[in-house]
Amino acid sequence: MDSPPSQHTWGRSTTSLSSSLSKSNSDSIQSLSSILNNPHAADAASWAGWWSSSSSAVAVAVPEFAIIPASKAASDVSRSDFLPYLSPISDAFHRFEDIRNHASNEQINASADAATNSTGSGGGGQGEALVACLREVPALYFKEDFRLEDGATFRAACPFANVAENLALQEKLSHYLDVVELHLVKEISLRSSSFFEAQGQLQDLDAKILQGCEQIRHLKDTIRLLDADLVHDARRIQELNGTRTNLLALLQKLRLIFYVNQALSALKLLVASADCAGALDVTDDLQHLLDGDELSGLHCFRHLRDHVIGFIESINSILSAEFIRASLNDAAEKDVIILSKAKARASLPMNGKDDEVKLEEEETNHFKDSLLPTVIGLLRTVSN
Repeated sequence: MDSPPSQHTWGRSTTSLSSSLSKSNSDSIQSLSSILNNPHAADAASWAGWWSSSSSAVAVAVPEFAIIPASKAASDVSRSDFLPYLSPISDAFHRFEDIRNHASNEQINASADAATNSTGSGGGGQGEALVACLREVPALYFKEDFRLEDGATFRAACPFANVAENLALQEKLSHYLDVVELHLVKEISLRSSSFFEAQGQLQDLDAKILQGCEQIRHLKDTIRLLDADLVHDARRIQELNGTRTNLLALLQKLRLIFYVNQALSALKLLVASADCAGALDVTDDLQHLLDGDELSGLHCFRHLRDHVIGFIESINSILSAEFIRASLNDAAEKDVIILSKAKARASLPMNGKDDEVKLEEEETNHFKDSLLPTVIGLLRTVSN
């Protein structure tokens, strides 16, 4: 049975393991810097040679781990034994995986964008680069109150304790700067493509507007020529025809006013001369005009109806007086005739009866003829 290794042997092995790990860590960090500065190098050659040294083309050999003595069982090996190796490269390895995953996602998104643009939808992907940038770079650097001179902020942004961590921090900050620059350029490219597309459409629209204005100017000139050659004379004829129609209507109104004025003057004379039949004829004409719409709108005849009614009342008074006078005069004449007949009958007893009847008929007809115009006039005044 083998004896356990001595303390001196274990210390020498640990020292050898630490030196090997430090050397491999330094080489790994230097090798990662090249791939971190070129996140879009997604070809197989770049991934195959990412362990190559930045200063030499010769590949760095994988560090040899110290052989664990056989006396130590495999179950006794824990993760803490690998901490001296994992601690220096953990940040760089995580960044490497993030960049590789991001490159794969960008390839997928680029394929999707190409398919979308081929179908005509286009315009997508804006803002995704900034989101990816915020996802890869810690949010500490994007705060509005980020001040590196502040002690707490400086300790959170630069947590290093030795030269090795300082170099790793420089690489990490350089990587953050490259990521931000890459995504910023991509976002500017996406947005500028839309801007230039809109600018091109605006220029096309401007050209179409100028063309439309030129066509409108040409149409205006054509319309002006047509108006001067054809429309002007036709419109002038139409205006003159309308003026002629209005003048004819005005002439008709003036003739009507003249006729009404003459009728009123004649009516006054007829009433004054007791010519009731002629006066009633004039009142009938005026009443017919008043019942129609020929005098509508003529304010000078707004009291014409009252004047006509007044003349009719005057005519009625004249006819009534004439009727009474005729009746009374006829009664007196009949009395005289009766007396004369009685005297004649006494002096001439042999006169025939036929002469007496004939005389009475003539007197009756004369009385009817004298009263007939008066009665008709009275009836006409009542009907008005």
